[in-house]
Amino acid sequence: MLPGLENYVDEEGLKYALLVLGPQYPHRCTSFDYPARYAVDIRGDAEKSLLFVVLRGRDRVDDISWRVYVNEVKVSRVFKPQHLLPLREGAYYVYVADTSPITRGIKTAEVVIKCHAPATQIESTGVVLLLPEEFKSRVGVHIGISRIENTYELQVPTQGFTVISMAGRGEGGAIAVGGSLRRFSVPFEHSEILTSGSVSIRGPLNFYTVVTNSYTGKPPEVVLSTYALDAGKVKLAVSNSGDYCIKNVEVKLLRGTQTISKLTIKSIKPREESTVVLDREPGAVVAKVTYEFLGHFFTKTIPIEPTEKPPALHDSGFPK
Repeated sequence: MLPGLENYVDEEGLKYALLVLGPQYPHRCTSFDYPARYAVDIRGDAEKSLLFVVLRGRDRVDDISWRVYVNEVKVSRVFKPQHLLPLREGAYYVYVADTSPITRGIKTAEVVIKCHAPATQIESTGVVLLLPEEFKSRVGVHIGISRIENTYELQVPTQGFTVISMAGRGEGGAIAVGGSLRRFSVPFEHSEILTSGSVSIRGPLNFYTVVTNSYTGKPPEVVLSTYALDAGKVKLAVSNSGDYCIKNVEVKLLRGTQTISKLTIKSIKPREESTVVLDREPGAVVAKVTYEFLGHFFTKTIPIEPTEKPPALHDSGFPK
């Protein structure tokens, strides 16, 4: 794991960990009279929730005064961060609290932070939830502060595939997985489905949280087959070639940035298929497919090259 992050959860069972960030904007710790307020989405069936708060500034720990409340329950009254990273000017501070008794059964966590430290600001807040699931996974939750200046290869052991979610702040660095490269210059939350078990990090990047959910078998994979029909229509067969169900599948037909037509499918089980007929205008068209897995949304873009005639396809009964 990344240096500077501590392991808070290492469990196996019918569950998964979900990283949820609050609104990402800096808040100056000028006065108790001007508290920071964050609304964080919570799922009421979470068996565990970990709150983390990230501060950055030039004040010493003993000079920072604060109060932390979650749904009006006081969580902390003395600033005692568990993680500290010195910088050339100042430091990063990360505070972590188990808020499970407070958030159990609610939909939204109202986080209020009152702080006084003129040279310090709140940079990020969020929660990590442990939620029930129908299939088994190996769950890892790491929180703290890790600064990667150059290049770092993060190894994630996996026998099948791993869903990894990372939260931090970019300073022009990038995260590379396979052939994709994402560059970050602001606070970020980024998720990937890994089959190789390796993430290439190119600094400078700061990380607060890394969550992993590891599974056996084949990861979800949307397969889209398209067939030309008369009168400017196209028939799409949407299937899932993986071993796990995906939810909230949305398929958009795009010409440039313009949406020509779209469809939504509630869920697609492994090796299940749904068909639909959509409008297709002349010109180059691509399909943008977005689906949900473990609370995160993943997107892929597929060129549309319809064949002349559609074969007989099984219709799984999803709405058209």
